[in-house]
Amino acid sequence: MKNISILFVVIFVVFSCSSIGQQKYASHQVREGETVSSIANKYNVTVYEIYRLNPEAKSKLYPGLVLILPGGESAPGGSEISADGKFILHTVAKGETLYKLSKKYDVAESEIKRYNKHLYSAELRRGETVKIPNTTEAVAEDDSAKPAVTNRKHIVKPKETKYGLASMYGITIAELEQMNPEIKEGLQIGAILNVPDKSYAKDAVLEESKYGFYEVKPKENFFRLTQRWDMTEDELIALNPSLNDGLKSGMILKLPKEKLSNTALDVTGEATRLADNLTNRSTKNIAVMLPFNLGKTVVDTGDVRKKVLKNDRVMNIALDFYSGALMAIDSAKALGISSNLYVFDTQYSRGDGKAGNDRKIEQLINNGDFNKMNAVIGPLLTSNVEKASQLLRDRAIPVVSPIVPNVSMRSNMFQSRPDDEILREQMLRYIKQEGKGKNIIVIADSKNTGIKAKLLDLYPSAKVVFPESSDSGYYLRASNLTSKLSETIDNWVILESNDIALISSVTTSLSTQAASKKITLLTTDKGSAYQSDDISNITLMRLNFHFPSVARSYTENHAGFVQAYADKYGYVPNSYAVRGYDLTFDTILRLAAAESLYDAADAGYITQYVENKFKYVQDPVSAGYFNTAAYILKYGENLEEIVVEIPSDQGSSSYLKN
Repeated sequence: MKNISILFVVIFVVFSCSSIGQQKYASHQVREGETVSSIANKYNVTVYEIYRLNPEAKSKLYPGLVLILPGGESAPGGSEISADGKFILHTVAKGETLYKLSKKYDVAESEIKRYNKHLYSAELRRGETVKIPNTTEAVAEDDSAKPAVTNRKHIVKPKETKYGLASMYGITIAELEQMNPEIKEGLQIGAILNVPDKSYAKDAVLEESKYGFYEVKPKENFFRLTQRWDMTEDELIALNPSLNDGLKSGMILKLPKEKLSNTALDVTGEATRLADNLTNRSTKNIAVMLPFNLGKTVVDTGDVRKKVLKNDRVMNIALDFYSGALMAIDSAKALGISSNLYVFDTQYSRGDGKAGNDRKIEQLINNGDFNKMNAVIGPLLTSNVEKASQLLRDRAIPVVSPIVPNVSMRSNMFQSRPDDEILREQMLRYIKQEGKGKNIIVIADSKNTGIKAKLLDLYPSAKVVFPESSDSGYYLRASNLTSKLSETIDNWVILESNDIALISSVTTSLSTQAASKKITLLTTDKGSAYQSDDISNITLMRLNFHFPSVARSYTENHAGFVQAYADKYGYVPNSYAVRGYDLTFDTILRLAAAESLYDAADAGYITQYVENKFKYVQDPVSAGYFNTAAYILKYGENLEEIVVEIPSDQGSSSYLKN
């Protein structure tokens, strides 16, 4: 299942793996039919030691997987890790070729030749030892945890960031923080830092209009990076001279912004206002509270874990959302914004009831160091996020509700998903502005008399068609609707109902008139009935259907983000993953463009990303903040969703609750 890999990321973040000690290691490539037990017996180690160094082996052991093993001698054709951890020292076995080594270690042949110059002109010889760049995640983490050699001081200057310093001195963020533990909470101008003796640039200040930063991921190699960014080795090294000493996981690369736009970073539209106005570069501490329910999934068999994931919809939403949040952290890093992500498992269970689940939230907050948090994203469900807001209100820590649209507001609550009332207000504004000169026809069932009254307030001369009811639902006499349509001017038919029978009746009737009359179908609330198989999307497209929406579908402009996500997780993001990305990225950017989320909201920023947009407006009654930004969409050819321009006065006080 697609969420298995994300689940292991969550388990790793929450519980953290043991690091590798300072000793020699062997490696073993798994063969067909081998088990963890048989490998442990072969190398005289314990199963626990294999799992400790290779946590991925718990979920899946497959032929070709390279395991890191403690101590012992490598098997024929095996290898050891070099003392500095940068290379795998492979002893060539009979029949091995450069191509086979490239596939075995997932490293380009050119990369192997780069560190073994004689291979440019000679063949591999049995028994010789070759240096292969180490891209295994476990060793890369061990390497980044070791402090770099230092005998030099650096005084922090204005506009310098951890990413700029790491790039300047050719080290990772982890190494920089290892040498200077006091900077984990952020840099201070004038601070004196320990740094390596050798530097690769004159200063650590980035020319932000042209360049950004990229953090090298585990298992990435030189060849992959040059291919991804369509750059030569010389071009990449010219910007990052530290690459002359080798590529390693976690190192910070300087890249042109147009190259970064093809990776995880995808800042578009009005969001660029924040990306170009980052004034607060201190490290951001973000808490993410989601119902991962790890207790249900930390089990011995993959089959049980897959069954739990399949049956737990809330857990799946949480994992998808979290996967997007991790992508947002990467995008923020590319802009030079450092963020610490603290993950809390709310362990939601329907059977525990509201009181039981609230107690879990209270325990997490009481036991966690929330005072240092700049913002809390989550919990996911209504009662849980309300409880978190209540407990953190006196500390003025903002709590961002991720997906539920109706929560009890407090002064520290940010409701990020516009509710139905806000969507309707958006659509009413559009109808008011763009409906002038149109033949307005209103159809509303008995459950929607309130919105019908608002529409008639906007257009008192609008024509009303009254649906009739039956045992099977509402219906419309075709003749009643046809008589209201104009032959000469545009007809705007506004349908207010979530009754499948009525919607089907109206759309079928209108479709017979669409060839000879100009017809646009609109609604202020596209309810669940429109997902019914009885409602034809092709017919809605022909009727130029307009409706309000919290999110839009991502377009080819966001291909970079979609591809980066697919490369990382093996599948394209769904709406929850995209929302996790959009919301987390927006939260970080707002914190970097102002002193707090409150200040950013008061500044009136309107932002939009892959699918979602945000504009927070404060409610004068509760003092909480509502996201009042939404889209109006229509169906275009091939059923793609097209964003329709929204009136410019969005965010007015008419959105706020009474």
